[in-house]
Amino acid sequence: MAARNNGHGRHTAAKKVRRNRTIAIVVVIALVLAAFGVGYVLASGGSETRTSDTPTTVTPTDSLTPSPEPSESPSEEASESASPQPDTVLDDGRHYVYAKAVAEGAAGRELTFDLAYFLTDEAASEAAAANGDEFVNGYYIVNDNPKLRTMPIAPDAAVRYVPEGTCCNLKAGNLDAWSAAVNGTAQTDYPNMDPTGWWITVRDGEIVRIAQQWVP
Repeated sequence: MAARNNGHGRHTAAKKVRRNRTIAIVVVIALVLAAFGVGYVLASGGSETRTSDTPTTVTPTDSLTPSPEPSESPSEEASESASPQPDTVLDDGRHYVYAKAVAEGAAGRELTFDLAYFLTDEAASEAAAANGDEFVNGYYIVNDNPKLRTMPIAPDAAVRYVPEGTCCNLKAGNLDAWSAAVNGTAQTDYPNMDPTGWWITVRDGEIVRIAQQWVP
């Protein structure tokens, strides 16, 4: 009886060993499959993350393409604002000029002139000495800049001048006759415009008075 019991026990133990081995194999297979599944998921997720993080490729032509140029035929408003404007601004007050031309502008009559400086007393003496000139008659004219300027003339601008062949005292003139003398279009008693200087009085951007500077 004892020997039978021992055989039965060995048989039972062997069955337990086989069963445990089978369970172990199943567990190992399950772990392997689980590991494979996790790796696959991680690999797929990593690929998706890399794809979403990858910036959109910009070709060199996109980054170097300049902005469209303005049309070669701009609108009338644009052409007016882009066109150069003449320097027509002088401060309010009196300015010494040489009259060059009178013309009809968009807003009326306009004077084109050469701005100069009529100096007297110490300022005149110093300017003459600086230019190596002799200081005589108590005045000196500085006109180093040949730039011409244009300003509108008020329709009622007053004109004062010294008639040709007379001396010293100003008399009332006429804007039309003065303009003709400046342009050389009519015979007048106004002096030769080339050497004659004029004081223009500017108010609010236009010439309101024109007066001759008489010199000996």
